[in-house]
Amino acid sequence: MNAYDIFASHYDAVVGQREDVALFLQKLLRTYAPRAKTLLELGCGSGSMLKILSRRYKAQGIDLSSKMIELAKKKAPKAKVSVGDITRFSFDEQYDAIICPFDTINHVTSFPAWKRVFANAHKHLNPGGVFIFDVNTEAKMERYATEPVFAEIMKNEISIVDVQRVRRYRYLVNLRLLRREKGALYRNHEVLIPELVVPTPTILKELSNYFTRVTLVDPDRKKPSDETEDLFFVCQGPR
Repeated sequence: MNAYDIFASHYDAVVGQREDVALFLQKLLRTYAPRAKTLLELGCGSGSMLKILSRRYKAQGIDLSSKMIELAKKKAPKAKVSVGDITRFSFDEQYDAIICPFDTINHVTSFPAWKRVFANAHKHLNPGGVFIFDVNTEAKMERYATEPVFAEIMKNEISIVDVQRVRRYRYLVNLRLLRREKGALYRNHEVLIPELVVPTPTILKELSNYFTRVTLVDPDRKKPSDETEDLFFVCQGPR
């Protein structure tokens, strides 16, 4: 069973809906793909992004977790969703935009598999289409790994995020939710997620095999720097 299948019903309580990311991605789509009508999300999770984007686009999503897909069907009923591997999916149609947000690609733990994601995205894009994804940078993961464990206390829940550095470029993220069951008793729910960081020059070199232009965007700064923590890649001009 996929690790997310076990944790699916608790996932949103820990990571939130992240509407800020959804709004930022909408801005990127309006800027770089203003005529886009069809959209595919890789790693759609519980459907938080599709819920918003399906209002504007004919949207489709895939995720490896069947339990996440069950949630996505309820949260984003206008979107077409299915269980699938983002490194090996194959659909009969192509799309004006393909997105892979929320650092989903960091959860793909080998760079050869990242390459398959890029190749697959390229294969499924319409001419003039755009592929947008974001990554957690080494700066962000190192900050998480060295800072104290992050905890958020809610009415009947406590969410905890703990990041450990395994070795350079490899991290282990522990998501935990302590949920009050009866009285003062809390039940622990957790999932361990390995993440891989890939240096930006390595990513850009591989993307150049498929796209004529790649724009780097930092949502928190005018331009990316060594301090950038969330880095978006906007890939245009499929070769």
